[in-house]
Amino acid sequence: MRLFIPYLATSTNVGTRQHWGARKREVDACHLLVRNAVRCEGLGRVANRVDLVFTPRLGRRVRRRDTSNYSLNMKHLEDGLVAAGVLPDDRGQYVRRVILEPPEIDRRAETGTWVEIIEV
Repeated sequence: MRLFIPYLATSTNVGTRQHWGARKREVDACHLLVRNAVRCEGLGRVANRVDLVFTPRLGRRVRRRDTSNYSLNMKHLEDGLVAAGVLPDDRGQYVRRVILEPPEIDRRAETGTWVEIIEV
C-alpha cells in the first residue's frame, strides 16, 4: 500500500528544541491528516508485520534538508498510523523495519510524505 499524506514536520534539529505545547499541536495536526488520508484511501488494519518506507516530497518554497532531518516527520507519521488504527502499535513486534528515503523534489506538486506499507 502506498499512501500520500500532505504533512512534513519541522526539521529534527528544530523539533528537538521545540516547546512541548508547539510540538503537541504539530503531532495532533499530523494525526488528523493521517486519519483523513487513511479514510480517503479506505485502508483498514494491517494484520501482519510491516516495513514502512517514508519518502518526503518537497513542493514549492520548501527547502531541502539533510535526509536524517526528516526523522521527526517519520516518527509523527508512524504514530499517526497507530492512532488511525492502521497499525496496532509501532513496536518491533508489528513494525520490522523503518526506511527513510531521500526526498523527491517536485515544485509543482503538493508538499507531503509518501508512506509505503509493506506487509512481510
